Amino acid sequence: MKANWRICLCGMLLVGVAGAVVAEEAKPASDVPEKYIRMTMNPARPKVPQSLDTSIIRFVPKDEKLAKAGVSVDLIGAIHIGDRRYFQQLNNEFKEYDALLYEMVADKDDLGGEPVRFVDREKTIDKDGTTKPKEPATKDASEESGFKVGMAVVGGMQLGAKDMLGLAFQVDCIDYSAKNMVHADMSPEEFAEKMKERGESFFTLFVDLFVQGLKQQQANKNKAPNDLALLFALFSSNRELVMKRLMAQQFAESDVLFELGGEKGSAIITERNIVAMNVLREQLDKGVKKIGIFYGAGHLADMSRRMVDEFDMKLVNERWVEAWDLRLPAKRRPRR
Repeated sequence: MKANWRICLCGMLLVGVAGAVVAEEAKPASDVPEKYIRMTMNPARPKVPQSLDTSIIRFVPKDEKLAKAGVSVDLIGAIHIGDRRYFQQLNNEFKEYDALLYEMVADKDDLGGEPVRFVDREKTIDKDGTTKPKEPATKDASEESGFKVGMAVVGGMQLGAKDMLGLAFQVDCIDYSAKNMVHADMSPEEFAEKMKERGESFFTLFVDLFVQGLKQQQANKNKAPNDLALLFALFSSNRELVMKRLMAQQFAESDVLFELGGEKGSAIITERNIVAMNVLREQLDKGVKKIGIFYGAGHLADMSRRMVDEFDMKLVNERWVEAWDLRLPAKRRPRR
């Protein structure tokens, strides 16, 4: 059960189809973070969770001339479901960037509008009155049933968790129509083709996550929530909060997605990161200075390495945004 729990969590982080900012923390310029999601505890009660946070890490060129000119790239880690104020905070943050690159496996709009998500592709009405997805001019890998089912499963995990935890969904809250938004991801066809080239599928992906989840479970027996804790959460009078705390613990401690990055990596992390880095290079070549990259937190370990190795940049700053409030609701005083 615990391994399946991890897979559910990873599903919520996988595909972008997916609070207040706390004080900034200076980081040594040579460091690359090990964590991009954290759970903070109540200072007065160290065993009581307070929040689940995602990081924003800033890189600047090692070239002093470029750095003094104001060139910077922020990697903004995302959890695809979160408190509404988390996404509101991000929308406000995004206004400060000259260009905000974002993930979304979606069709590019020929007229320059917002990309269309795979699940929102135009539908046609059949002769019997039923609706069905519009068929593309030519068949491609994204039209294969396994790919469609995989995308639906990941989307279903995210939406199901959103409802179970009383959270909001990223796509419903982020303003993708803003003028500085730049799509930096694959189309469904490109994504499906890359998976096919690598001999991957959503089935093999979930098998890999299952195996890695088991390994981490064995390595962290004392940290993983046991079945009794999960059962308690399901029947708790404050189920949403208890479930959020258990999931937050797993988000903060699990790094199975980071294993999908790197040179060999996977289509879901490595190949999509390559696309994002190519778009970043285009923006830098245009002379754009202040750039943000808004991608799932599972992508950031690989992206950070690329910022150092491929873009000759250094990490200069790290700060955190509260994504989930894990505090007990304040008790109202009874009226006299």
